[in-house]
Amino acid sequence: MPRTEKSRTDLHDLIRKLDARCRARAAGLPDEATPADSWAAVLFRVKKQHFLTPLEQIAEVLELPAEITRVPGTKPWLLGVANNRGTLLPIYDLASLIEGGKPQSRRRGQDAPVERRRDAIRSRERVLVVRQDELPCGLVVSEAIGMRYIKNADRVDEVEDGLGPARPYVDASYLLEGSPMPVIRLGRMMGDPLFNAAMT
Repeated sequence: MPRTEKSRTDLHDLIRKLDARCRARAAGLPDEATPADSWAAVLFRVKKQHFLTPLEQIAEVLELPAEITRVPGTKPWLLGVANNRGTLLPIYDLASLIEGGKPQSRRRGQDAPVERRRDAIRSRERVLVVRQDELPCGLVVSEAIGMRYIKNADRVDEVEDGLGPARPYVDASYLLEGSPMPVIRLGRMMGDPLFNAAMT
């Protein structure tokens, strides 16, 4: 059917409305320009511990994949691999990696109230896709809280106790809302032979 003048006008009107809606939503987004003397970080939580990590280390943040294929003969903290837009992405449980022990169970159970609680936990879990030269990897965290701008002047060289195996990957802390927050170098962690020793 040939397009009439009215149909072309309706299409242009729709495009204008979509453009206006997108601009209105974009107006509420944070400014991409980093403030002077600051750096951009991602704030996330692993169980009860909060961390910052430089934004440039994070390629993207994903929801926990519904299907993760276990790789036989690997360490428990390597949950498996998932398909991320046609690319196999290894998925690691960050809590298990830095605290030791087995990852929490993510299998569906029969008890409905327990299952609802597990669903609530899973709904907050996110996968931080960390940039690597060869193959990026995904690190499961309890919650990805969001991006923050950190002032260079807020550096605190002393690092709090209680970070356990994560301590070698933390250089310093930075004040965030008045509290020191450790900065974990995920790239350094990924370069650690322990991290790469996925095979049992």
